[in-house]
Amino acid sequence: MELSSWRDIILIIWGLVATVAMVFISIMLFLFYRKTISVLDSTDLMVNKVSDIVDYVNTEVVRPVSRFGTMIQGIMQGISIFGSIFKKKEDQDE
Repeated sequence: MELSSWRDIILIIWGLVATVAMVFISIMLFLFYRKTISVLDSTDLMVNKVSDIVDYVNTEVVRPVSRFGTMIQGIMQGISIFGSIFKKKEDQDE
């Protein structure tokens, strides 16, 4: 056989090996993609559940506590104002 025949045979074999490798890599990437999509879907569900829980906690816990804190702050300011009024009267009497 001549050198050009060997070259042609090697090119054909190399082409077949490359084609098989590309098909194998494509199949592996497709399987990885399918598994990744299922993980992403379950992650989306978890994020939605956590978001619902946070909204519920915000509605049922944080808002009432915030309102209670605001009420306490208003009472403290009222006491402070009345205290400063009576304190000024005592300072003026002396």
